[in-house]
Amino acid sequence: MIREKVARGYYRDEDDVIANALALLDEHDKAKLEALLAALEEGEADLREGRFVTIRTQEELDALFASL
Repeated sequence: MIREKVARGYYRDEDDVIANALALLDEHDKAKLEALLAALEEGEADLREGRFVTIRTQEELDALFASL
């Protein structure tokens, strides 16, 4: 796949393909981390504001899922 990208003229050489792929992977990882941190903040805000339920039994859990 790398050689094919170079042969088609998309990149100068194999190192260029790999460098670009690693840069894209880094961007992807950063975006995932940002999304996780945003979800964590949202969850923490919900806890602070009392927007949660306490589940103590399997029946309560089943009832919660049945209500969704």
